[in-house]
Amino acid sequence: MLPDDRKRRSATLRSAWLHAVRAPLLAAALLSIAAMFALLPRAVSAQAHPVPAAEAEAAANTLAPTRNLHQNYELPAGYVAQADGPVRWTYPTAADDEVRALRNTQADTWRRIEGELGTVIDPALDIRVARNPEEMRALVGVSTPLPGYADGIAFPESGLVLLTLTDPDTFLRPDLHTVLAHELSHVALYRSVKGASVPRWFSEGVAVQQSEESGFGRFRTLWEGSVRGNVLGFDRLARGFPARRDEVDIAYAQSADFVGHMMSGKEERGQFRALLEGLRQGSEFSAAVESAYHVPLSYMEREWRASLSQRFGRWPMLVMGLTSLWALGAVLVIIGYIRARARHRATLERWEAEERTVIASSALTVPVTTLVDSAPSRQPAGAVQSSLEDFFDSRHAKNEPGVPTIVHDGQSHTLH
Repeated sequence: MLPDDRKRRSATLRSAWLHAVRAPLLAAALLSIAAMFALLPRAVSAQAHPVPAAEAEAAANTLAPTRNLHQNYELPAGYVAQADGPVRWTYPTAADDEVRALRNTQADTWRRIEGELGTVIDPALDIRVARNPEEMRALVGVSTPLPGYADGIAFPESGLVLLTLTDPDTFLRPDLHTVLAHELSHVALYRSVKGASVPRWFSEGVAVQQSEESGFGRFRTLWEGSVRGNVLGFDRLARGFPARRDEVDIAYAQSADFVGHMMSGKEERGQFRALLEGLRQGSEFSAAVESAYHVPLSYMEREWRASLSQRFGRWPMLVMGLTSLWALGAVLVIIGYIRARARHRATLERWEAEERTVIASSALTVPVTTLVDSAPSRQPAGAVQSSLEDFFDSRHAKNEPGVPTIVHDGQSHTLH
């Protein structure tokens, strides 16, 4: 078999093998991607970092400082303070481009939050952007303790919002636009209810919904908490957020989901605004909820927990099904590979047998090149003519002695 034929046949075999295993490989790849997303670490929002108990208490005690807080700090070197309408911005001069984009986000987000809360809100704000968490503390004054886990903090009573360009945990650049929207929501909610007391879970849930933060991490946290039975009661959360890592993650996740349940439809949004109106009128939170939604808060919680069972009850079975499909895909890949290898081997053996047959047949036949090589070499025309004459002369001399001949010009001619 010629080398080019071998190459073509090898390419054909490779193509057939790939065709045999392509579908199982594709199925296994898709299942692997699904499993990878299912196993991703939980994404925790800027406000949902787990914190020690001491820091959690400190944060709870610093969310409502005096209105003169902005006067208790000195502008660090390399920073500038500028007024943009009712908003005062303090930031490093090197971050001018980023702050310009944040200004557009702040204006658009504030208008959207006002529409969702259903009221016009005082737009005066004091937004301070720091290079890192240490300088963020300096921007608020050394006498004000801050939690060390957040890349954004709001002080609703004074309208102060602190941001850092460096995440305290990863030292990477956080999504400041989402963080800013989250903190603006805290300030806007406080002002929309005229400073009425609301549970922290409600404030955090509203902020997560209005900042439109990515929900995959919270979805997984809530799913795990629902399956394990670790979802906390809202009466427990009303007394304060837990400090344990697993519990604080669930607290944020269920707060966001429950508030989403309260705002899920057109009718619910109207009831949500009625709840805020009741709070503005001085009603206590649970009374305002019952007046707006016509059911007690405890009933709404039971209804929400029932929805959790409906949403997440089938997920373990689905995950088990995905695992089974992944295993089946792996088995199909192995089977496809074995079958392709067997066909490949059989084809190679058939081709080798055909080659041996061709070689054996060739050994019994004289090659054309041999016949050509063994033939007499061609002679000049004169030499051929002389040879013929000698042949006829000799024949005539042996077989026909009585026939007369004439020699003319050196050639013999027979007379008839």
